[in-house]
Order: sequence, then C-alpha cells, then structure tokens
Amino acid sequence: MDPSQSTITLNALDITVAVLYFAVTVMVGFYVARKNKNTSNDYFMGGRNLPWYVVATSLVATVIATQNFVAQVGAAYARGIVVAAFGWNAWIVYTLLIWIFLPYYMRTGLFTMPEFLERRYSPALRYIFAVFLAVGYVASVIAGSLYAGGLILQNMFGLNIFVGIFLLGTITGGYTIYGGLISAAWTDFLQMAVLCLAGLLVPVLGLIKIGGLSHLLATVPHKFFLYQPPTDKLFPATGVFTGFLSIGIWYNCTSQHIVQRCLAAKDEWSARMGVVGAGFLHLVTPFLFVIPGIIAYRLFPHMNRPDDAYVVMVKQLVPPGFRGLILAGMAAALMSTLSAMINSTSTILTLDLYKKIGRIDATESEQVRFGKWSGTFVLAAGIGAACYYTLLKGWFLFVIIQDVFAFIAPPFAVVFTLGMLWRRANSKGAMATIVSGFPFSIFLQAYLFPHISCLTPYDSYLHRALISWAFCMVVMISVSLSTAPPAAVHTDGIIWNPRYALLPAAEQAHYRGWKDFRIWWIAFIVMALSIYVYFYWFQFLRHP
Repeated sequence: MDPSQSTITLNALDITVAVLYFAVTVMVGFYVARKNKNTSNDYFMGGRNLPWYVVATSLVATVIATQNFVAQVGAAYARGIVVAAFGWNAWIVYTLLIWIFLPYYMRTGLFTMPEFLERRYSPALRYIFAVFLAVGYVASVIAGSLYAGGLILQNMFGLNIFVGIFLLGTITGGYTIYGGLISAAWTDFLQMAVLCLAGLLVPVLGLIKIGGLSHLLATVPHKFFLYQPPTDKLFPATGVFTGFLSIGIWYNCTSQHIVQRCLAAKDEWSARMGVVGAGFLHLVTPFLFVIPGIIAYRLFPHMNRPDDAYVVMVKQLVPPGFRGLILAGMAAALMSTLSAMINSTSTILTLDLYKKIGRIDATESEQVRFGKWSGTFVLAAGIGAACYYTLLKGWFLFVIIQDVFAFIAPPFAVVFTLGMLWRRANSKGAMATIVSGFPFSIFLQAYLFPHISCLTPYDSYLHRALISWAFCMVVMISVSLSTAPPAAVHTDGIIWNPRYALLPAAEQAHYRGWKDFRIWWIAFIVMALSIYVYFYWFQFLRHP
C-alpha cells in the first residue's frame, strides 16, 4: 500500500498535545489583551508597544502558512534548494523596508497603507487600495488558507474538512477579534516557537536516518543547485533575484498585514530591529521546509506526487506520541497567518472605509466596536468562501486567486516606491499605473509570451512580473512628467532623504554599542550573501 494514501494516526498523547496547544494559545490571546483600553490605537496597533522580538516573530509567523508543510516541501522534493531563495532574498526587501519605508511610516504615526496613498496622492487611491486589500485578503488569503489548512488536516489526519475549517477559524477568530493586534502578535510569538519545534522534528530525524547533511550533499548534489537558467519555468535566476522589485516590495513594504506589525513597535529602533530579527529567522526557516523535501527525495526518490512528501516523512520517521506536535505546528502556521489577516482587514475596513466614508465623527469606542464586528464578518465570509472552495474541483480557483496578487503587485510596488523616492510622481501617474498595470500583466500571460517565439522559452510568472514592473515604471514616470506636479502638501515631509538613515536623537542616545541595529543588519546581510557565495561555489566550482 502506498504510504501516502493513508492518514496519519494519532494516539492519546498526540491528541492531548494538540488540545493543550489550542488551549494555551487561546489563553495567551485573551490574557495579553486584558488591559486593552477602548481606543483604536490599542485595538488596531497594540498600543504601539510591541518589543522587537515580538515584531520579528510576528513578521515571520504571518508569512508561514499550513501550505508550507505540503507545497513548499513538495516543491523542494521536485526542485531542490532553489525554493529557499525566496526566503533568503528577504535581505533585499527588508533592507528597503528598514532604510526607506519604515522611517516615514513610524515618524508620521501611520495606521494603514491606504492612508499613505491619500497623503501622497489622493483620497481616491486610498479607497481603491483599501477595497482591493480587503476583498483580496478575504477571498484569497483568509479563505484560501482556511481551505488549504482544512484540506491538509483532512488528508493527513483524517479530520473532516468542514470541521477543520470551522474549528481553526473560530478558535483563531475568537482571540483575534477580542484582543486585536496585541493578541495576534503575542500569539504569533508563541506559535513561532511551536512552529520551529515541530518543524525541526522531521528534518532532524531525517538527517539522522540518512547519515547527516554532508551525506545528503554528497548523494544528491543536483538538489543543491541554487542558480537555475533563465529558461526554467518556475525558478529562473533572472526572476528569482529580481522578484523583489515587484512582488517583494509590494508584499513586504506596502502590505497592511506585514507593515502593521512594524507600526505597532514601541519605537523606531524596535521596528527596525524587529525587521532585522525577522531577516535572521528567514535565513534558517528553509531548514524546516526545504531540507525535508530534499531528504524525502533521497529516501523515496520515485514518489508520484511530490506534495505527499511531508506526509510520508511524518509516517515513516515520526513515532506516535510526537505526531501531535506536528499537528500543533501546522495549526500554528495557519493560525498566525489567519489572525494577521483578520486583524489587518478589520483595520482597513474600520479606518480607511468606515471612519472616512461611513461615519467620519466616529468615537474611539465606536471604531473599536466596528472593528470587532467587521472582524466577525470577515471571519464568517472567509469560512463561507473556504467551504465553497471545497465544492470545486482541485485547487484551480485557489491557484488563480493567488496568481491575481502576483499580477497586481507591480503597479502598487511602483506607486509606493516612486511615491517615497520621487517628488515629481503625482496622482494622475499613480492612477494611470494602477489602471493599466493589471491588464498589461494579463496581456503578457495570454498573448505576448505564448505567441512570440523568442519569449516563449522564458515564460515564467517571475519574468512577467519583472516586465510588468518595467512597464508600470514607464507609465508612472511619463504620465507624471506630462501632467502638473503634485502640490507641496503631497510631498513635503514624505519624500525620502538621507536623514531617514538615522534614528531619532533620543533613540540614538539610548541604543548604542551592541544595541545599534546597524551592526545586526550588517551581520544579517553578510550571512545572506555568504549563503549565495557558498551555493555558487558548490554548483559551479565543486560540481561544474
């Protein structure tokens, strides 16, 4: 019998571990919110008092989802270490976030990313981006994560998919809606610890079984080739290392659920240091998901479905009594992503739409009340959409919805980046970029790459994103230059200048010596570049 075709059995200890995890998570979520006041700053921004290590773990936990245990492991089984490049490339976008975007975000008391677009361009752009984010978060990330999590728990542990969706949704939504960002962030801190503990179990047991990492490198060296040719359909080096310009900037520097964690830091140093800490975590998290895929290839090289790799590894390597920890880790991955999305969507609906359009004079308590009700609605809509996805054939719709984000990333990345760096960028240029960018991405996929023979070998969503980004740059610059310059109110105090590199004077005096975040940022950069150098040596010099 194919071991991937049966579910993972859990004994009483496994179930106890999983139940205990859920109970502790809920208790932490409610406990940290006990002193919350009825203000928007407390509910949506955690009182802007998060320490750097909570910012760091929340940034990473928000990115890791249940799918990482299946899809990323399966991709590593099929393609090897190149899958880890997206995590290692965090040094590029995190550097941009630390030095360009965060100083303005933090020093102006910003609450949401759509709010920036209103300050820099116009109210219309704020509302467009707010609606886009809210709908996209519910339909894609919240519903998609719940559906994927429920499906994975059904396939791996035999839990009914509807029960899994409802259970994970209501447990996570309970403490997130009650406590707001502070509950989401501190439970992320707990969940990151559980995630690392559970995630280490499989690769450690796998490496013990095959004789260590050096043996793995020696027996399947081709799985450790980081640099793929431009004709590679999934991971061309020319796309992997340029993706930060569009998807990377959009996701890490302008997306509400990521930046909101930084905005909630207790000071600018904590925000910047939190991003650096998250960068170090991104350097090691591939060990949790990518190495297990390569180990699975070494142990079971003829699997028909690479996505079954993690299931088979758990069944073959993890003894009963420890499998509950795996279940807890998978639940932690889903719940951290879900709590971030519920809180961020609620923040956008309340501050960018309700307070700006629905009720301009809403009091603090009314904003918090609407935030809780909107969070409940968002959760219910996400659960409903996730249940609807179960009626569809396979993952087709889910994959399409995820692809939409990759299509829309280039115009918003350009609008935010030039809005921060170029004084001449104006609202007409930004609107033209957004209106034309998405159709152009569709044109690239449907017509240009399939029908032009010289481009067809390079047809990859990463290459399309790069070309779309370049197109959006041209549109933004040409339209802005051909129309009136923006008023001073839309540029003064917003356009980046070298002074942003320095912390505020009081923080410079306080965070000296080894507390200087720049020391740790440099160490992070050196480690990231060292990884690239090692794999270049391994691929081109040791195995030419």
